[in-house]
Amino acid sequence: MVSLAFEKTGWLNRYLSYRAATPFALSEQYRNLAEGKSGEEIFDDCLYAEVKKNGILLGCPVITESLTEMAEKLDFPQQRGGTVLLYLETMFSVAMIENQILTSASQNDSTDSYQLRLLNILLLVLKYHFPHSYYRIPKEVPLPELLEQNESLNGVLIQLEEALIGSVTLPGYSSLGNRQNIFAFSKLYFFLLWARETTRNDSSTPGKYIEMDKQLRQEMIIAFAALIWADDYIASAEQQVFEKYIEQTGLEESKQNELGRRIREPVKTADVKCSFTQSSISRYLVEQLILLSFIDNQEAWQERELIENISQKLGLSSDELEELYFTVAEFFSVHNERLEFLKNNAAAKQFQDYMNDKVVMLVKKNVGNIMKEIEETKELSELLVKATTTPLTKEEKQKVQDQLMDIAKTIPALAIFALPGGGILLPILIKVLPFNILPSSFQEEPASR
Repeated sequence: MVSLAFEKTGWLNRYLSYRAATPFALSEQYRNLAEGKSGEEIFDDCLYAEVKKNGILLGCPVITESLTEMAEKLDFPQQRGGTVLLYLETMFSVAMIENQILTSASQNDSTDSYQLRLLNILLLVLKYHFPHSYYRIPKEVPLPELLEQNESLNGVLIQLEEALIGSVTLPGYSSLGNRQNIFAFSKLYFFLLWARETTRNDSSTPGKYIEMDKQLRQEMIIAFAALIWADDYIASAEQQVFEKYIEQTGLEESKQNELGRRIREPVKTADVKCSFTQSSISRYLVEQLILLSFIDNQEAWQERELIENISQKLGLSSDELEELYFTVAEFFSVHNERLEFLKNNAAAKQFQDYMNDKVVMLVKKNVGNIMKEIEETKELSELLVKATTTPLTKEEKQKVQDQLMDIAKTIPALAIFALPGGGILLPILIKVLPFNILPSSFQEEPASR
């Protein structure tokens, strides 16, 4: 656990006070989630899309300018404040909307009912993080008043600050380009599973889900070890990486020591187990394996057979695995400046080149179908012609990008690559299409930092 002796405290109180007065702005997939659709798979798909976009899933949080401003306004800790704020925003907003759907609460509830729901989620967060602690926090008192006056609540919030800093962030990383604890998503996911069950059944306790979280962390370490042992040898650099990963699990010291001893012996694919059937867990594990394959700066991505075997064991099809490879490449393409550990990495560059070449080949193969769709979209074809001679406005660029992505989604071979952001596919479309589009027409001014 990390000491807060040199960290400012009270930021969690300030955050909750801010959120009590400022309801969450929901992302698109949650805005479109219809009431009554409350299956685990639907919730999981929405969560997966959310954490993939903001980087929590990959352990590489995307700290936007607005998030940085919010962290500064609320006086969050230096360097690691952006990461823990992103985690809080995700945890509370997702738990709130899931709770709202499961209880059929009104989308337009009053300020009082919104604050009560926020308090209820906060109490769940506290119970999950401190399952053996007891403190009385009256629900009948408005949340802003509790945050201002209740000593019990503020005392446990200080403890939660320390718990979150220690389990979500990693020391030594700045908010821009940092990496969070790779198991932060695991903690988030199992908390949300428990929160869903608690909404349906008040008597539920978090113990089972905390143990499930620990089990997943252990199984992930064994899966990581199988990848590293693929060449029947663990280099000293790889050993150091593993020691850090084992420490990040946050498991009891005896369990960490046991894992440390286990990975000193060869670990094979047959040793990899997964006790979880959720596809989001399988995808999370495989994407971490893909990222791990770059760390030693070797051409480890070519060890695809081992990752394929593990994926099959997890119930993922070859098409699903292909999509995961691409989504990792897509995330890196859009947010490469934030992935410090992949900068100047030969393996990552080779992987990126491979994915680029693959997309170029598919675009060229399907250029006829793409052109046919463009010709049938009058506004798009006019804008593409205009872009060959005149810089497009910001709004026009966005229209071109959105419509090109919509077209790509209609072509089976490209649908897998038509992801939000278009980090790989969009530049290739611009270069390959027979419009002689100047890339500068689509380049934005560098963002200020």
